[in-house]
Amino acid sequence: LSSWALVVGLAGAVLAIDPDLVGDYCAARRDPCCRGRMDDCSVPILGTLCYCDSFCERPGNGDCCPDYPRVCKGIIEPPPQIVRLDCEVDGRKYPVGSTVNVDCNRCTCRQVTDHHAQLQCEDRVCINRPELVRQINDGDFGWKATNYSFFQGKLLEEGIRYRLGTHQPDRPTKEMSELHLKRREPLPEEFDARIRWPGLVHGVRDQGDCAASWAFSTAAVASDRLSIQSRGLDQVEVSPQDLMSCINGGRGVVCQGGHPDRGWRFLVNYGGVSEDCYPYEGARNNVSAPCRIPRRRVPTEDAQCPTGRIEMKHFSTPPYRVPANEEDIMQEIFASGPVQALMLVKEDLFLYRSGVYRHTRLSESLPSQFRQSGWHSVRILGWGVDRSQYRPVKYWLCANSWGNGWGENGYFRIVRGEDESMIESFVLAVWGRSYASYYRQTAPQPEYGEREFEGYPEIN
Repeated sequence: LSSWALVVGLAGAVLAIDPDLVGDYCAARRDPCCRGRMDDCSVPILGTLCYCDSFCERPGNGDCCPDYPRVCKGIIEPPPQIVRLDCEVDGRKYPVGSTVNVDCNRCTCRQVTDHHAQLQCEDRVCINRPELVRQINDGDFGWKATNYSFFQGKLLEEGIRYRLGTHQPDRPTKEMSELHLKRREPLPEEFDARIRWPGLVHGVRDQGDCAASWAFSTAAVASDRLSIQSRGLDQVEVSPQDLMSCINGGRGVVCQGGHPDRGWRFLVNYGGVSEDCYPYEGARNNVSAPCRIPRRRVPTEDAQCPTGRIEMKHFSTPPYRVPANEEDIMQEIFASGPVQALMLVKEDLFLYRSGVYRHTRLSESLPSQFRQSGWHSVRILGWGVDRSQYRPVKYWLCANSWGNGWGENGYFRIVRGEDESMIESFVLAVWGRSYASYYRQTAPQPEYGEREFEGYPEIN
């Protein structure tokens, strides 16, 4: 008796039927199901037997055939759940294996476990950086940041290459003579050239993805000064495309940067046409744009526009360098209008939304690709003091060339008196020189004050 019990115990220990086995077991019997205990109510399975009698349901037992619940109890098991893995981006789901662009990075949805998928992306640095925006806005930096839709999908490297476009001044340019104002005016705490000369200071333009800030700032300052110094008689918007396409005989490739001093040299020797005559096309043509203004061997006072119309050209005097200090720059703007300033743009300026900009240095601990910079040129229109913070902050009021959707309607304020981003290191100004203003003898105006002239730079 004891040996029989041992055999039965071993058999019970071995028998454990997996209910997930697929197939007809009870359903294959002539009498599929049996009541009570009937040892011959069984079916071979995996080298043993499974049962189709109600006795197999007793607690702790596992010898019912896999299809017993369905055949004998009428219990229909739900079909196995099909797991479809996907990755979600901005509320949209992408299946495993698909790719999607997340800003400037290409991402692929990959399965990482049986029940989990994950988006795996390239690790390239974009202009828009949500984490940096959050750090700036949560910090006490005196300005606010945002991500811009027109920078979406663009690398920081591309922003440096195509949204700036001013070459660092070479040594002869850096050493050009400074021109000091002999007459010093009492300066107000705040000044805006747009208010001082209403209707004569031009608005913000958009260079697009074209490295042409050198041309835009040169044309804008020339336009402002011509308008101001002629008392509005020459209220013209000088064409940056004329400078970009027609310098060097019109053989150059546009949108690859340039030197402001060469733009001024062109306006001195050849003169420029208006935006109406030669509209901007650089943003639509990032490779080559041959000059469309016929040039003559001897410079003339007029030019033939691409449409065939004849227009008087607009000239400037040679540029002069404004001393690299706060007082002289303010005196120059106060006397004669906006000036051109070169500055070193760091990665966080692209994200500027409002306030008084100062470089944050939040990327200093990151790899070098997060800390890119390049030279840019802008207009300084005035100055002021921001008192919205716990201490007053002096600033320059500047016009950028990234359109009205950037910054404070296209303008930005930057810390004044500390050479922030080297904006006070290299400032240029000119006097406008056009035939209309010459014949009317309206430029320069006496109230601008006498100048202590120390010599123009050599311009060939």
